[in-house]
Amino acid sequence: MKRPFSLILVVAIFSCCNQQNNQYGDVPQTIIVAGKIDNYEPNRDIRLLVNRIGFENEQIVAKTDTVGNFIATFESYIPLDVVIGYKTFFYLLLHPGDSLIVHFDGNCKNSPDLLETIKFGGDRAKTNRYAAKYQQLYYSSAHYGDWERNEKSMKEYDTDKYLQYLDTIRQEDKKLYDQFVTENRPDNESKKWALLFSENRYYSRLAWYASEHRRLNNMSIWNENFWDVPIGFYDSLCCHLPLDPSMFISAHALNNFSGYFDSYVIDKLRDRQETMKNEEAEEGWRGWGILPGGGMMSLPEVTDSIRIFSVIEFVPDSLLLQIMLTQYFNKTFEKQNITVYERFQNVANMYIKEPFLKEPLHQKYFQIKSIVENPQFSTETIIKNVDNLSVKQIVDDILLQNKGKIIYVDFWATWCGPCLAEMPNSKIMEHELKGQDVVFIYICLNSNENQWKATLSKLQLGGQHYFFSNKQSDDISKLFEISGIPFYLLIDKNGIINEKGSHLRPLIVKDKVKEMLK
Repeated sequence: MKRPFSLILVVAIFSCCNQQNNQYGDVPQTIIVAGKIDNYEPNRDIRLLVNRIGFENEQIVAKTDTVGNFIATFESYIPLDVVIGYKTFFYLLLHPGDSLIVHFDGNCKNSPDLLETIKFGGDRAKTNRYAAKYQQLYYSSAHYGDWERNEKSMKEYDTDKYLQYLDTIRQEDKKLYDQFVTENRPDNESKKWALLFSENRYYSRLAWYASEHRRLNNMSIWNENFWDVPIGFYDSLCCHLPLDPSMFISAHALNNFSGYFDSYVIDKLRDRQETMKNEEAEEGWRGWGILPGGGMMSLPEVTDSIRIFSVIEFVPDSLLLQIMLTQYFNKTFEKQNITVYERFQNVANMYIKEPFLKEPLHQKYFQIKSIVENPQFSTETIIKNVDNLSVKQIVDDILLQNKGKIIYVDFWATWCGPCLAEMPNSKIMEHELKGQDVVFIYICLNSNENQWKATLSKLQLGGQHYFFSNKQSDDISKLFEISGIPFYLLIDKNGIINEKGSHLRPLIVKDKVKEMLK
């Protein structure tokens, strides 16, 4: 059978080119993952999730032919791990310049069965064979999928007992790791990756315990029975330090750990807050407070300053400090916000030295800056100018212009993560209900106008879009009793509010709208 492309030839060519400069560091190099899936289903995508330290993961859909041959290319400054997803998933370990060939059975619906069939060729084949052995052992163990035991422990155990439980978790994972080493005698890199992968379970459960214990016991910040862990609870996170470049290969675990360490920083801020209660606040630390549960209460510009400089002060490891600062700036970019990076660019330049963090961060800044300065809206985006109108005038106009139609109103903000997370679902709902008697209204509250336009440019939503001033935002929040966002209104064809609240998210409200359209 003639194939649309020859994997062996493509990989061989790239391998020769890459081997001329196979040292990683200052310049990114191409990585190739190619292979064959037996029993391939043409309508099912092969996806790669590239774990980028300091940044969100990059998703790649692999190019495939009609019989299941696939190829994907991407660049990296440093070693990393990549997830391949097809019915189930598994990890690959890769270096800049690598060309790896993977062959597995696409009929398998769970990781252990797939890993039983997997074969490797090309660069890093030996290391990946060992990594596959560890994954097969781990995903077949009772440790994987023990969600019920973990949830029960998070709900019922106090801090001392939960820490004892975590020690048990660590011992279980270490025993599994030791079994892997004894049975397989793996190379150093697969050993390192497996050890970091196994430790991730301990650190993730340590970091999530407080919020999950509150959630499972209905101890919200608004309840009288609110509870928090004692100061110092997260000190054991420091046992994972220092970080070093040999850990890059487990980018998944390292990125997660960097996020978990934020709990340690917040803990130190809580401690500082306690010591300052009866003292005059130090210069630079005025006008802020740590809310129950770890949130920050302050003006946005103060929050950014406190969060950035607390990482610099409290993170005792240079590499971890750089990763956490990169993560912070990157999160602002994800919300189309470039002002934080611009305000603290001197700080970023002073502390973020590693090229694999510094260069992509700077590139992303220019990318978002271009979108902010030159937003490109969808042809189905309708921008409404309401600068000089009262909230009553705006609401009356919405009802009048959309008379006889169902109206779905989404109140959101550019800085609201949960709001933004729902937008792709809104886009899906718009597409499914296109041409029917339903309109989608998006009202942006308490936000920066440039970020609003840049966010619409990124999301490419249809519908009618309103940007409210702070005064308009306050007025409409009082009118509809909006205490938090996202918040939604569902208005029937007669202009009567059918239902309202934060629960009316797109995937939930879609069936309600369809029923109202009958």
